[in-house]
Amino acid sequence: MLSDYLKRFNKALHDFQVKFPRPKWSEEFKRNLVNDFTFFSSRVEDAKLQYGDTIKYLNDQLVRASKLQSLIEVANHKDVLSSVIDRYDSFSLTTQSIKDIHRDLMSVEMAWEVDFKPHLVGEFRNIPTIGFREPVFPNKEYVPHYNVEMAIESHLSLFNNKFENINNEKDESHLITALSYFHNIFLNKIHPFADGNGRVGRIIMGTMLMKNDCPPIFVMITSDEDRHKYISAIIDCEKQNSDLPLIEFLANGMSEYLEAKTKSSN
Repeated sequence: MLSDYLKRFNKALHDFQVKFPRPKWSEEFKRNLVNDFTFFSSRVEDAKLQYGDTIKYLNDQLVRASKLQSLIEVANHKDVLSSVIDRYDSFSLTTQSIKDIHRDLMSVEMAWEVDFKPHLVGEFRNIPTIGFREPVFPNKEYVPHYNVEMAIESHLSLFNNKFENINNEKDESHLITALSYFHNIFLNKIHPFADGNGRVGRIIMGTMLMKNDCPPIFVMITSDEDRHKYISAIIDCEKQNSDLPLIEFLANGMSEYLEAKTKSSN
């Protein structure tokens, strides 16, 4: 039996597809989807971002100069996301494609939240990395740097097998289940790069959504409270040694976005 939150997602996706069939997407409609995804993904990393100013900037409208650096970073995120999903049909999840996304995303100093490391642009980290979560949650230690390449290579076939065998009528093979598995292994276990892991991971997720007849969407993270719920779901996965908390969080959050979009006029 399919879980209620995945049933909700299936219905929300079906209703969206009926109202907005992909062949009829205008460039403006597609741009709005990409802008929203970009903001929600970037808001996880940058608490200074506000939805209104960000969308204005991504639509080439004037905003306050005090927020310019954050907004330039977001615009770069949007450009890389747009580039990848524009060729989603030919995209393959490989070690090289992962590195290529990182190179495109992190090639300028202002994209880095830690000290800029030019030699690690488009390359897996060669240093230990800890996820700083204190004081709300315990810090997280990721795969040792000397095992990153091996960890990615050993999981690629698992990632691709799940994404290539989607069946949205079953919990275990549902698209959201596959996305959650990828998210938790890539971001919360391996964390392959010195910086930019979340943005790279979510761009890959957006591309896999497109490859599976779903628009590029993410949970509507617009506040610190939303961000806390997202991180809490990740922590719960670690505590329970299960992807279920994130599956439910993503399914409900993405459903909420699809439902709101379907009710809107565009």
